[in-house]
Amino acid sequence: MVQLSAGERSARVRGILFDKDGTLLQFMSLWGWWAEKVLHDLEQELKKEGGSLPEQPGYILGVIIEEDGSIRRHDRQGALAMGSPSQMIGIATYLLHRTGVPWNEALRRVTAVFENANEQVLEQANIVPITGTVAFLDRCKALGLTLAVVTADDKGPSEQHLEKMGIRHYFDAVIGDDCVERGKPFPDMVELACREIGLKPDEVAVIGDSIGDMEMGRSAGVALNIFIDEERAFTDAPAAADAMIRAYDEIGLQS
Repeated sequence: MVQLSAGERSARVRGILFDKDGTLLQFMSLWGWWAEKVLHDLEQELKKEGGSLPEQPGYILGVIIEEDGSIRRHDRQGALAMGSPSQMIGIATYLLHRTGVPWNEALRRVTAVFENANEQVLEQANIVPITGTVAFLDRCKALGLTLAVVTADDKGPSEQHLEKMGIRHYFDAVIGDDCVERGKPFPDMVELACREIGLKPDEVAVIGDSIGDMEMGRSAGVALNIFIDEERAFTDAPAAADAMIRAYDEIGLQS
């Protein structure tokens, strides 16, 4: 086992479960372009039916729209940070359905909008790792830790994002929201990841950048819940976190 320490807390662990967006990669480096594309294409679908986006459409995805129309920030407690793709699709489907489009057709059209953005984001977005990510993953593997990803994104796109960053090979499992019945903040992802990597929840640490990550880890009974906040959006750690860090070099690992 490895002694993992962060802040004033430490625990003996055999593995680490990482959130993806905001934890392994800088959130808006991937999702900024994607959100602009989704909202643009959704507006086109609404216009076909004589409708339009709400006056403040950022809430649909949990993003903050700047005066020039660009999206460079997100709501750390909003849908994109803590929800699942299916939940955001549901919100957008309701808006199109309100224009008179039957629900099934609205769902089909909105799903196509999201899938189109997913297909293009790998080419259009410049995905940037969180500072120190690769060096930390190297340290973990050198000490024999087993690593996995637990993300509110779907498994397929998540695999592609990790591949593009060149870090997929570090992880023995990738668990997406579509792999479990209940996503974050429920414990299902941790439990499934632990089954796949052959460990118990109390033998792993969770590292994530959202309240949902911390609540998931606590509900699953993990050994240590570490909240990472490179953007310095939080002054204090969420209540469910055991420790808060700003960078990976603040985590101690000792065999």
